[in-house]
Amino acid sequence: MKVLVTGGAGFIGSHLAKKLLIEGHEVVVVDDLSNGYIKNIPKGAEFIKLDLSDTRIYDKLPKDIDIVYHLASQASGEASCDNPIYDLKVNSLATLALLQWSKEYSIKKFIFTSSMGVYADNLACQVSENSPIEPKSFYGVNKLSSENFIRIYTEEGLNTTIFRLFNVYGPGQNMINLKQGMVSIYLSYVLNQKPVCVKGPLDRTRDFTYIDDVINALYLGMFDNRSDNGVFNVCTGRELSVKDVLKKIFITMGVESDYQVDIYPRTPRDIDHSCGDNSLIKSALSWEPIVKFENGLEMMSKWAKIFNK
Repeated sequence: MKVLVTGGAGFIGSHLAKKLLIEGHEVVVVDDLSNGYIKNIPKGAEFIKLDLSDTRIYDKLPKDIDIVYHLASQASGEASCDNPIYDLKVNSLATLALLQWSKEYSIKKFIFTSSMGVYADNLACQVSENSPIEPKSFYGVNKLSSENFIRIYTEEGLNTTIFRLFNVYGPGQNMINLKQGMVSIYLSYVLNQKPVCVKGPLDRTRDFTYIDDVINALYLGMFDNRSDNGVFNVCTGRELSVKDVLKKIFITMGVESDYQVDIYPRTPRDIDHSCGDNSLIKSALSWEPIVKFENGLEMMSKWAKIFNK
């Protein structure tokens, strides 16, 4: 099939584009390069530089697309608080415009990467797809807004699947952006032999999912043709504290356990705890997270050492 991958020059999008090419699909990458890099786009993919929030230039998109994977977004809760208008534009507006285009050109499947940021914070248990929805950040609000746009277009006949991603990490993650990606941020400080800057308390928790597992889940979305158009958590169900993550990074990188960590005030609208329930995607798509955090961190660290040279 011919597949459009928005955000295909970014971390997750470039991995997905590579997977699609390996599986024999034709891939068109759309990216405005605000967060992604040309070098990330795999050989064999067509590339179109495009700001998806600018509806005047949608005529540059090919009209014979079968599947749309919409990953392009501003993906930092902290950055969304710095510039909420920009976040609204590149997340909500871009999704709405792409949905309208997908409807007009009879796209067979629209697959969207949402976020665990749509859920309420400090829930006492693993969050399922039916847990309370109450986004804390502008980023989470705009992801939820996009989900609601998708719901409306689904009711009008568009075949859709939504994946709510938890904390994705792995080789290829942006090591320069220190406002997005907890593992990549802390790893970057250690690689550059600088004190680790932690914004917020060490007892905050996250559910980390390795990039290969995430890509396998997204790929399965192509074949999710159930009538109820699924919404799925992509997570491990394992909760790790910031303190635990730092400890594992120090061990993996071979530095002293008392490596300098400087604690600063938390970022605005940051969440305290995040841990997902993945039972729905396991049963519906036969997906299972395979890579343990320690193993994924080892693979990411080996890549990061090469990247940092």
